[in-house]
Amino acid sequence: MLSTRSITTVIVVVVSIASTVISTVHAHGAMGIPPTRNAGSLPGLPLDMNLGGCEGAACMWFNQGCTIGCEQCDDTFNNFQNFGSACGIKYPKSTLPDEFRTYNLNDTDPYNPTINADWTVHHPWRAPGRAPVLDSCGVSGGSTHNNDPAGGIGNVTIARKQGVFGSKFLPPVTWSTTKWVIGSTAEVEWGIAANHGGGYQYRLCPADQELNEACFQKTPLKFSGSKQKLRWDNGYEVEIDAHRVSDGTIPVGSEWTKNPIPSCGNLGLSAIYTKHECGPPQFPPPIGCNETCWGYQPHTKKKLPPLSKTLEIPAIVDLIEIPSDLKPGKYVVGWRWDCEQTPQVWTNCGDVELVSSN
Repeated sequence: MLSTRSITTVIVVVVSIASTVISTVHAHGAMGIPPTRNAGSLPGLPLDMNLGGCEGAACMWFNQGCTIGCEQCDDTFNNFQNFGSACGIKYPKSTLPDEFRTYNLNDTDPYNPTINADWTVHHPWRAPGRAPVLDSCGVSGGSTHNNDPAGGIGNVTIARKQGVFGSKFLPPVTWSTTKWVIGSTAEVEWGIAANHGGGYQYRLCPADQELNEACFQKTPLKFSGSKQKLRWDNGYEVEIDAHRVSDGTIPVGSEWTKNPIPSCGNLGLSAIYTKHECGPPQFPPPIGCNETCWGYQPHTKKKLPPLSKTLEIPAIVDLIEIPSDLKPGKYVVGWRWDCEQTPQVWTNCGDVELVSSN
């Protein structure tokens, strides 16, 4: 079981679809708890991308062409063609300790044996929080350009348009209220359909301030304890060891957590979206996660031939600590997932009210 410290997330549902509200959100990458603005006004609306439960196409709000050392993202940078730097830096400084790597651990590409290179060194997870983003709440389709497959299909999000910036467009969540007690702990959750490795962080910004990295980086949230859970759609849960890192992170000393679910070992430079088999995992799966729960993408959701036996990638659940020095009021929760396989950063925003314990 998780720590005996109390979980103080309270979700008050104000619509008559409670069973839908509680469902986990699996996606390219999307926050499920607290509910994300990126899914729209109601879960499941306006469209279901059918990518592992990507309600409201929440998984299609991300940042394309974001690499370490660059001052800004280049959203024309197509990660499936060029794995270098978006701004031409040859030798970026990787600050991530090797034990937290999630992709290309041997610095080789299994389908290009002549390549023996650290091809993820430019990618965001290699220096957590250091890569720039286009928008801290995500961009519809990931880019202002429809450069599919790296970005694109922003027309399926609630914005119904490519390149819309989430911080300027997405309204607060109104169909539920999440309350966190100051000085206690709260449960958070995110999910995956396309597994780009890497790691993630949760942070807060007052709801009346501009939702950008400057604001979110003022209040990164510390994870509580050394454990986390994997949660399946049927409610089954497994507690696993969490791998937290605070060395070489931005903000300096802030805590991030490694994505615990490995992707396919054979998904390197030339194997993406091909008929190559999944191969062994990039790293050993956590105990309780068998061959049907890890991989790149649930094959039942794919139009392409299945790469692996993956049936469902479970949601990733953590406890976070609510700082005792924060003032009561309305805040925006920012979830940021820095990828290692690709020069992409997924960002979602949700809403929470901080209340006093008195």
